[in-house]
Amino acid sequence: MAMVSGAKRRRGLEGEEEEEDEERLDRISRLPDGVLGDIVALLPTNDGARTQVLSSRWRHIWRSAPLNIDLDINPDYPLGANNVTEIVISRILSSHQGPCRRFSIPEHYLHYRGLPVTSLDGWLESPALDRLQELEFHYGRPRLSKLALPLPPPPASVHRFSSTLRAVSFGGCGFTDGNNASGLHFPVLNQLSLSDVRFLESSLRALLSACPVLQSLLLMGSIGFPRVQIASQTLRSIGVRSSCGPMNLQLQHLIIEDAPCLERLLCFDCFCKGITISVISAPELLVLGPRSPRLQFGTTVFQGSGLVSLKMVMHSVKVLSLSEERLSLDVVIGYMKCFPYLERLYIQTKMAGEKNVWCRKYRNLIGTLDIRLKKIVLAGYRGNTSHVNFAKFFVLNARMLESMRLELCIAKPSPSNAWIDKQYRLLQTKNKASRDMQLDFASDYGLYLTYSFFRPEQVHDLSTADPFP
Repeated sequence: MAMVSGAKRRRGLEGEEEEEDEERLDRISRLPDGVLGDIVALLPTNDGARTQVLSSRWRHIWRSAPLNIDLDINPDYPLGANNVTEIVISRILSSHQGPCRRFSIPEHYLHYRGLPVTSLDGWLESPALDRLQELEFHYGRPRLSKLALPLPPPPASVHRFSSTLRAVSFGGCGFTDGNNASGLHFPVLNQLSLSDVRFLESSLRALLSACPVLQSLLLMGSIGFPRVQIASQTLRSIGVRSSCGPMNLQLQHLIIEDAPCLERLLCFDCFCKGITISVISAPELLVLGPRSPRLQFGTTVFQGSGLVSLKMVMHSVKVLSLSEERLSLDVVIGYMKCFPYLERLYIQTKMAGEKNVWCRKYRNLIGTLDIRLKKIVLAGYRGNTSHVNFAKFFVLNARMLESMRLELCIAKPSPSNAWIDKQYRLLQTKNKASRDMQLDFASDYGLYLTYSFFRPEQVHDLSTADPFP
């Protein structure tokens, strides 16, 4: 009996030690409910729901934590629209005890499931969404044969979130009767995205006026009329992304009339070939790119292959991103003349480019051009004469340059050491103007992905001064 009792005591002691070890390992569970709720709220919805199986300590956290419903098309995303039916969404909204922070219904969900517009309106009436902060929905792009038909208005239930919404994305809806926009008011809205919508010019002005603290605006696809003129005392970031379709519905001319706080102006993808951007007053503009085919700052004009006339110099621009079919040193020098305090330059190129011979051409300019660049990234680098001449100009003349990254136009196979050594010789890195410059070759073509796959956070995330890698 004594031996049995001793064995039980040993097992009891071992069990207590295991429980103590588990407690030491699971320090997160000791945090207050409010902190755990914030952690769960940051997780994708299904991952947050799975925390209930961790222990009894976590079972009530998810039901009371702020909920993020985001039906993203990515199959790896927990609430992918391929797996979630409208019944499941209704069940979540009816059973969740905590508030819902974000509700996102992407374009493919309503459109490809054939759900009526009233389905979204019904979900938005749920009490679980009473304090909603982020709303994103897209009814779907109309077919080419139905482009002339009016688009459905935004859900009437959107009005009930006017005092809480901080980020809104409207897609596939129409504001053409005037009342749809003039009746909206978002006193705390910071971010606004408009995708494949239809506006009257007066309706868009009314909507922007109804957002007195708006900081970022993204215009994607068609907006219903060709010319947008923006005057805002609060906007810090504007992004434009065009698409194919009838020219009378596409944005063709963006005019920044008066934007004293504007820091970021971005024009995305190859469909923006028809957009003209005119900047009349934006004294704090810091980031520009990828450039429009026609860009005008006051009386300074860039068009096609480069600078047409230079009559205005902007000292505020520090970050420039360019998408050039053919790499041209003439184009870049034109921008440096207009933006003499430029510090970061990102370039994507797809072809071999011009010869970029500069030794004689810019002999007199080199002594007077104050190159303040600290970082250069060139995506699509081929190592040919054109690209070597372009990069060598900055290696030999940029005295403040800290880093140059040359992203190769092919990801695989990686270049040989002999090829890399040859590039260093051709670029004359031993004679570099800046002792601190670091030259790196990359084969992941990361900047190319920046342009090919548009990311709205480049417009809306203002936590960093530089939206590019």
